[in-house]
Amino acid sequence: MASGSQTRRLVAEWDFLLSSLQGSSPENQVVADVAEHIPVTVLSGFLGSGKTTMLAHLLQGDHGQKLAAVVNDVGALNIDAAMVADTQGDVIQLTNGCSCCALGPELARSLEQICRQDSPPDGIVIEASGIADPAGLGVVIAGGAGIRLDGIVTVIDGTALARWLEHPATATLFQRQLDAAHLLVLNKVDLIDGDKIIEATNRLANLAPGRPVIATEQGRLDPELALGAAYRGARPDPGSHGHDASGFSAHSIELNRPVERRRLVAVLADLPAGLIRVKGFVETSDALGRKQTVQAVGRLWSIEPTRRDIDPQVSDALVLIGLADQAETWLPEFKQGLLSQP
Repeated sequence: MASGSQTRRLVAEWDFLLSSLQGSSPENQVVADVAEHIPVTVLSGFLGSGKTTMLAHLLQGDHGQKLAAVVNDVGALNIDAAMVADTQGDVIQLTNGCSCCALGPELARSLEQICRQDSPPDGIVIEASGIADPAGLGVVIAGGAGIRLDGIVTVIDGTALARWLEHPATATLFQRQLDAAHLLVLNKVDLIDGDKIIEATNRLANLAPGRPVIATEQGRLDPELALGAAYRGARPDPGSHGHDASGFSAHSIELNRPVERRRLVAVLADLPAGLIRVKGFVETSDALGRKQTVQAVGRLWSIEPTRRDIDPQVSDALVLIGLADQAETWLPEFKQGLLSQP
């Protein structure tokens, strides 16, 4: 990970570059006007990369900025928004669709609503869904009044980089998320050894030339790097993008009774083929009256007591995201493993 001194050096160098570019611009008035617009940062990244955790850290960070968040989750239940709802800053939820296409008008309205507040925020952070192509978000933001794109930060799960790049069903979208980024964050490096970190960093540098690659643990990225990423990395072209949700489907399982922990552990530890991501809240039979937060992606999974301050009205439910052409297999297999009576 970048040390404090390394971070300060990077910021100083990038800001010097930015100031020199602005100083040589013949359109100084335009630059000044744009600088008054509310900056919008997009958090992108494939399923389970750690975007929601990173967003929570940014909202709670000691950076002196008032931030608003827009959270877009695939599926009818916005689990990610529930996970950050108690953090500082306003959180607006968007569900059922991809940010850049189906939700474009709704996203634009939400951004306009934020800008018109009596006390508007200093910045806005959008968490895109894990199957979104973030380039399309740049188009939506570019068309918004009073806002400007501050940067696209793509978060990569260091434990799953090779898996998603080499799988034919995920490789194209994964590469698009890299291409759209100004800054790449290699997350979960605490779960891989040093040689693998170097290998992954070099691979990302080859896949997305010109983008700085920052290694992080548990989504803890210095706010100075995340906020203002467009000035700190490459200049991707947001003009073209593919439809983001193609090839994936999301399904919700609402739970009206506690589940057996042993069954939950068993099904999370061995996800059916084609099922990529599981997240949500459940009540387990060994901890009645207390919600558990469930997370699973690939071979990584966790079941942890939910924060005491989470909204008690949040329903017990799981959201499953996987390959659409295999959903008829992985969905019933998961339900069978979790809910069938012994």
